[in-house]
Amino acid sequence: MGSLDPDLVGAILGPLLGIPGVIVFTALIIRFKLKKKELEMRGSDHELGPVVDALRDDVDDTRAQLAEVQERLDFAERLLSAGRASQEDRGR
Repeated sequence: MGSLDPDLVGAILGPLLGIPGVIVFTALIIRFKLKKKELEMRGSDHELGPVVDALRDDVDDTRAQLAEVQERLDFAERLLSAGRASQEDRGR
């Protein structure tokens, strides 16, 4: 699997997820890469299973958090759009 550049991921996901989501996602990628490097240096395969399971759990949690952030962002955008529309209607 190819290496993900955190800056590229942030540039792509930034407009979609907002700054908090990108920060969490980038931190998760960095954590994953550091843990992978640590395990490669140790070279013990029997320890890899629990670590991978923990990282998968972290990824699942992060996905849930990002979904919640996206929902909140969508809601805020709808509120702002509705407020602008009502202000335009009052101005006419």
